[in-house]
Amino acid sequence: MIDQDYIELLRCPHCAAEGSGELSEGTENWLTCGNCGAQYPIVGGIPVMLPEEGAKWRGVASSDLPTVDSHQRHQA
Repeated sequence: MIDQDYIELLRCPHCAAEGSGELSEGTENWLTCGNCGAQYPIVGGIPVMLPEEGAKWRGVASSDLPTVDSHQRHQA
């Protein structure tokens, strides 16, 4: 879980140039952009805010998102 005040500071890299891209905690350990639907994993308490990472998970149902334990960025 990330502090809500911290989430309010973050913006989706796809949408930030247009002045939008507010993120919300969609499912455990994932942030979702309310504008474009990109989804960003939270690994070790740190959001992975890479544009390609968010685009990769766009349109994937929250029930189909990997857990942090199975996410490739979390594995050594």
